[in-house]
Amino acid sequence: MRQVHYLLCILQLFFFASSLSAQSRESIKTYGDSMYRTLSTLSDSEKKAQALLDLSFFWSDYDTVKAFQYIDEAKNLLGPKAKDTYYRGLLWFYRASTLFEADPERAKKAYLTSDNILKNLPKNEQAIRYRIRGLGSYGALLQREGFAEEYVSVLLEKIIPMAKGIRDSVLLGNNLQNVAMAMMNMQHYEKANRYYEEALLLLQGKAHSEEQRLTLFVNGARNAIYQQDMGNARKFLDSAQTVLKVIPFSSYMPVYHVVEGSYWERKNEVGTSLEHYDKALVGAKELDSRDLFPQIFYGRYEAFKRSRRYEDAKKALLDVLPYVEGKALLRNKQTLYYHIANLHTLTGNFREATQWYEKFKLVSDSVFAHAGEEKILGLEQKYKTAERENELLLTKGKFQEQQLSLKRSQNWLIIMGFACVLLAMLSLLWYTTLRNRKKLAIQQELLLHQELKNVQQREKISVFNAMVQGQEKERSRIARDLHDGLGGMLASVKLKLSAVADEKQFGQQTEETDMELYTIINQLDQSVNELRRVARNMMPESLLYMGLEAALRDLCNAMSHKGLDIEFEARDLRTDYDQSFLISVYRIVQELLTNAVKHSEAQKVWVQCNENDGHFYLSVEDNGKGFLYHVEPETPSGIGLSNIRNRVELLNGQLEVDSVIGRGASFHIDIDLNG
Repeated sequence: MRQVHYLLCILQLFFFASSLSAQSRESIKTYGDSMYRTLSTLSDSEKKAQALLDLSFFWSDYDTVKAFQYIDEAKNLLGPKAKDTYYRGLLWFYRASTLFEADPERAKKAYLTSDNILKNLPKNEQAIRYRIRGLGSYGALLQREGFAEEYVSVLLEKIIPMAKGIRDSVLLGNNLQNVAMAMMNMQHYEKANRYYEEALLLLQGKAHSEEQRLTLFVNGARNAIYQQDMGNARKFLDSAQTVLKVIPFSSYMPVYHVVEGSYWERKNEVGTSLEHYDKALVGAKELDSRDLFPQIFYGRYEAFKRSRRYEDAKKALLDVLPYVEGKALLRNKQTLYYHIANLHTLTGNFREATQWYEKFKLVSDSVFAHAGEEKILGLEQKYKTAERENELLLTKGKFQEQQLSLKRSQNWLIIMGFACVLLAMLSLLWYTTLRNRKKLAIQQELLLHQELKNVQQREKISVFNAMVQGQEKERSRIARDLHDGLGGMLASVKLKLSAVADEKQFGQQTEETDMELYTIINQLDQSVNELRRVARNMMPESLLYMGLEAALRDLCNAMSHKGLDIEFEARDLRTDYDQSFLISVYRIVQELLTNAVKHSEAQKVWVQCNENDGHFYLSVEDNGKGFLYHVEPETPSGIGLSNIRNRVELLNGQLEVDSVIGRGASFHIDIDLNG
């Protein structure tokens, strides 16, 4: 059944009727007449016409003649304004609403006519609201005819976007629950749950949304029953009962009793279940809602069958039979025939059971052949149409001029058809070309950005390489000058001082000045050693003359001290590496060991290097306190690590850092020697 939407101000009279408990014809008439008397006091003709249209909507569920009378009265009251786009659309909407039950086909056409008129007012919010209501009712009629997917398409692609556009939470919530009901009918219960929850959040506490919340609670309960979630079903039904106290004349009251009956049937309370089905039947008869009768009778069948009252159950199914056989849905017939046959079997009427099973089998075959039958009927219809056209042509064949005119028309149609096809092909070709050009432009732009990044990276590496080479040349020069110049001078001074000391010792002079002389010689000796150490660090001679393994081993031994043990291991290293490669690897290890000595507080450091399959592998690990390492190059992580990363990139290698606070740090380097 449709949901009765709120009227204008006159719908406040619903609260007057809240004390009534039954939907009798007399009470409905009294209620409708009281609303008419209220709107008669309105002085503004447009407001009064709007109120009359809303009153016709109320009567459309009970008396279509009276509903049309109010529509005509509203049209006469509007006068020339009835021809305005807005009011023409409204009049078609209310005509469609009145025809909803009486003539669904005419109702669908009227809803579409209303929508086509009102869509010419894209900025009129009230017109958009009526379009939403009209399309929703149109979709509901589609769903009745078995086109559930089309209904969902109308909701999701047209109605809900419009409701979001005008930011109406009540309309949006109402149509979200329509999607939920469609999902429930297609047995997508989990999806239905999500839509019900979203709709409830939008409708909770909203004024004039009682009908929408009632339908939400009732159908939410039905969905919970399908999922065997009786706890949530009870909560929904209790909420629906609370809302019904506010709107006791709701046309959704019978549906509420149907769901209550289903709930109590599942709870094995057959007596309570049947009471609710009886109330639903009374309400459906009051509303003359024939679509609801099969649901009620089938619910009674389920209740009787659960209590093993098979004869009553059989009678209930036979009550459903006229409604199902009057429809074209074969699957409903299939289900009904099977249950009737099963009941005859349970009651021992095997002959009748056999007859119903035969009907069931016949319908089952028809279900599988249904698609083929539709095609055959379609071909037959086409054939009959073609025969009628041939007869018409033969009749008109006596008139040569008409034949020639018809031929010319046909030729024109062919030419126009060919032109349309050609135009469509050209349009498609143009669209495809344009799309490919856009894709190509995007790809070229991406390639340009990537090339720019590569150029910037190469420039960065080139600058760093030049800087490193300059540093190494300068270090080599300074080391050579220190060793050959200042080192030689210090050594010469030391030799002369030693000679003087020896002469004095030979003369056996042991004055205090002699002790100071030896102290100076020792200090000079330490200076020479420190000078050699600095010169070796700047450009180790062992690296140039003895190779990488010996130089790294000397470096590890030199940096070991009490409290820090550095263990070095090398395998399969060549002796013919390029000097630039030797220096870079040496500086990397030197920087890593320096960081470990200064910052790690480690007791043990392991240095390992080897060559395998064209790759040089280097790892430095410690058991120190660790540190937080940032993977992103943009994040600062110290000058030392930055230099190491740059040197590794210069060697076409990859650096991997693994460090955890309190668990030490590991540095793993993989250099492609063929890169």
